[in-house]
Amino acid sequence: RPSLSLHPSKGVALGDNVTLQCHLPWPALWVLLYQDGHEGPFAYKHEVQDAAEFSFRRTDRGHAGTYRCQYQVSGQPEMSELSDPVELVVTDQTFPRPGTSLRPKGRVGTGTNVTIQCWTSYDATFLLHKGGCSAPTRSQVTDRGDLATFTLPEVTPA
Repeated sequence: RPSLSLHPSKGVALGDNVTLQCHLPWPALWVLLYQDGHEGPFAYKHEVQDAAEFSFRRTDRGHAGTYRCQYQVSGQPEMSELSDPVELVVTDQTFPRPGTSLRPKGRVGTGTNVTIQCWTSYDATFLLHKGGCSAPTRSQVTDRGDLATFTLPEVTPA
Protein backbone atom coordinates (compact mmCIF):
# COMPACT_ATOMS: atom_id res chain seq x y z
CA ARG A 1 0.00 0.00 0.00
CA PRO A 2 1.41 3.44 -0.85
CA SER A 3 1.71 6.35 1.58
CA LEU A 4 1.03 9.99 0.80
CA SER A 5 2.77 13.00 2.35
CA LEU A 6 2.38 16.74 2.03
CA HIS A 7 5.26 19.25 1.79
CA PRO A 8 5.07 21.63 3.55
CA SER A 9 3.02 19.64 6.04
CA LYS A 10 1.38 22.68 7.66
CA GLY A 11 -1.45 24.71 6.17
CA VAL A 12 -0.49 26.31 2.87
CA ALA A 13 -1.24 29.97 2.12
CA LEU A 14 -3.16 30.83 -1.02
CA GLY A 15 -0.63 31.18 -3.88
CA ASP A 16 2.13 29.11 -2.20
CA ASN A 17 3.84 26.08 -3.73
CA VAL A 18 2.89 22.67 -2.30
CA THR A 19 3.88 19.11 -3.21
CA LEU A 20 2.03 15.85 -2.58
CA GLN A 21 4.40 12.88 -2.59
CA CYS A 22 3.14 9.31 -3.12
CA HIS A 23 5.70 6.85 -1.70
CA LEU A 24 5.75 3.39 -3.29
CA PRO A 25 6.99 -0.01 -2.01
CA TRP A 26 8.31 -0.83 -5.53
CA PRO A 27 8.46 0.71 -9.03
CA ALA A 28 5.11 1.39 -10.68
CA LEU A 29 3.86 1.77 -14.22
CA TRP A 30 1.19 4.28 -13.13
CA VAL A 31 0.64 6.38 -10.00
CA LEU A 32 -2.76 8.03 -9.61
CA LEU A 33 -3.65 10.92 -7.31
CA TYR A 34 -7.29 11.36 -6.27
CA GLN A 35 -8.99 14.37 -4.68
CA ASP A 36 -12.25 13.72 -2.83
CA GLY A 37 -15.18 15.16 -4.75
CA HIS A 38 -13.58 14.69 -8.21
CA GLU A 39 -14.51 11.86 -10.56
CA GLY A 40 -11.52 9.75 -11.52
CA PRO A 41 -7.89 10.66 -10.92
CA PHE A 42 -7.00 14.29 -10.22
CA ALA A 43 -3.51 13.71 -11.69
CA TYR A 44 -1.22 10.81 -12.66
CA LYS A 45 2.43 9.94 -13.32
CA HIS A 46 3.88 7.27 -15.62
CA GLU A 47 6.85 4.97 -14.81
CA VAL A 48 7.78 5.92 -11.26
CA GLN A 49 10.59 4.33 -9.23
CA ASP A 50 9.97 5.01 -5.52
CA ALA A 51 7.92 8.22 -5.21
CA ALA A 52 5.69 10.32 -7.46
CA GLU A 53 5.55 14.08 -6.86
CA PHE A 54 2.50 16.16 -7.67
CA SER A 55 3.15 19.90 -7.26
CA PHE A 56 0.92 22.94 -7.32
CA ARG A 57 3.07 26.00 -8.06
CA ARG A 58 0.35 28.50 -7.09
CA THR A 59 -2.13 26.92 -4.71
CA ASP A 60 -5.72 28.10 -5.13
CA ARG A 61 -8.93 27.36 -3.20
CA GLY A 62 -9.75 24.45 -5.52
CA HIS A 63 -6.63 22.60 -4.35
CA ALA A 64 -7.91 22.40 -0.76
CA GLY A 65 -9.29 18.99 0.18
CA THR A 66 -8.54 15.36 0.89
CA TYR A 67 -6.15 13.40 -1.32
CA ARG A 68 -5.23 9.71 -1.73
CA CYS A 69 -2.95 7.88 -4.15
CA GLN A 70 -2.63 4.38 -5.60
CA TYR A 71 -0.38 2.65 -8.12
CA GLN A 72 -0.27 -0.10 -10.73
CA VAL A 73 2.76 -2.35 -11.25
CA SER A 74 3.85 -3.14 -14.82
CA GLY A 75 2.28 -6.36 -16.12
CA GLN A 76 -0.43 -6.41 -13.43
CA PRO A 77 -4.04 -5.47 -14.22
CA GLU A 78 -4.95 -4.67 -10.58
CA MET A 79 -4.43 -1.37 -8.82
CA SER A 80 -3.00 -1.16 -5.30
CA GLU A 81 -5.07 -0.19 -2.28
CA LEU A 82 -5.54 3.54 -1.77
CA SER A 83 -3.17 5.34 0.59
CA ASP A 84 -4.43 6.81 3.83
CA PRO A 85 -5.94 10.26 3.20
CA VAL A 86 -3.98 13.52 3.50
CA GLU A 87 -5.75 16.83 4.06
CA LEU A 88 -4.49 19.92 2.22
CA VAL A 89 -5.59 23.04 4.10
CA VAL A 90 -5.31 26.29 2.12
CA THR A 91 -5.35 29.47 4.19
CA ASP A 92 -6.35 32.87 2.88
CA GLN A 93 -4.74 35.79 4.72
CA THR A 94 -7.40 38.19 3.38
CA PHE A 95 -10.06 36.63 5.64
CA PRO A 96 -10.41 38.25 9.07
CA ARG A 97 -9.32 36.12 12.02
CA PRO A 98 -12.11 34.32 13.87
CA GLY A 99 -13.12 35.30 17.39
CA THR A 100 -12.50 32.77 20.15
CA SER A 101 -13.53 32.15 23.74
CA LEU A 102 -12.47 29.59 26.32
CA ARG A 103 -14.52 28.09 29.17
CA PRO A 104 -13.60 27.79 31.93
CA LYS A 105 -11.13 30.69 31.76
CA GLY A 106 -7.69 30.54 33.34
CA ARG A 107 -6.08 27.44 34.78
CA VAL A 108 -7.97 24.16 34.85
CA GLY A 109 -7.30 20.93 36.65
CA THR A 110 -6.68 17.56 35.03
CA GLY A 111 -9.96 15.88 34.12
CA THR A 112 -11.84 19.15 33.52
CA ASN A 113 -13.93 19.54 30.36
CA VAL A 114 -12.84 22.59 28.34
CA THR A 115 -14.97 24.31 25.70
CA ILE A 116 -13.53 26.45 22.92
CA GLN A 117 -15.88 28.52 20.78
CA CYS A 118 -14.90 30.10 17.46
CA TRP A 119 -17.00 32.50 15.41
CA THR A 120 -16.79 34.65 12.31
CA SER A 121 -19.09 36.81 10.20
CA TYR A 122 -19.42 34.29 7.33
CA ASP A 123 -20.08 30.57 6.89
CA ALA A 124 -16.94 28.53 7.44
CA THR A 125 -15.44 25.18 8.31
CA PHE A 126 -13.53 25.60 11.55
CA LEU A 127 -10.21 23.82 12.18
CA LEU A 128 -8.83 23.62 15.71
CA HIS A 129 -5.02 23.45 15.92
CA LYS A 130 -2.91 22.69 18.97
CA GLY A 131 0.25 24.80 19.22
CA GLY A 132 3.27 22.98 17.82
CA CYS A 133 1.16 20.55 15.76
CA SER A 134 0.74 21.03 12.01
CA ALA A 135 -2.36 18.86 11.56
CA PRO A 136 -5.70 20.10 12.84
CA THR A 137 -6.75 18.53 16.14
CA ARG A 138 -10.40 18.69 15.06
CA SER A 139 -12.54 20.17 12.35
CA GLN A 140 -16.18 21.07 12.55
CA VAL A 141 -18.94 22.11 10.20
CA THR A 142 -22.07 23.24 12.02
CA ASP A 143 -25.69 23.95 11.10
CA ARG A 144 -24.92 27.55 11.95
CA GLY A 145 -21.84 28.07 9.76
CA ASP A 146 -20.54 31.14 11.59
CA LEU A 147 -20.03 29.43 14.99
CA ALA A 148 -18.25 26.26 16.13
CA THR A 149 -18.00 24.75 19.61
CA PHE A 150 -15.17 22.35 20.41
CA THR A 151 -15.30 20.38 23.65
CA LEU A 152 -12.12 18.84 24.99
CA PRO A 153 -13.23 16.20 27.51
CA GLU A 154 -11.17 15.46 30.62
CA VAL A 155 -8.07 17.45 29.66
CA THR A 156 -4.60 16.36 30.69
CA PRO A 157 -1.33 18.31 30.89
CA ALA A 158 -0.60 17.07 27.33
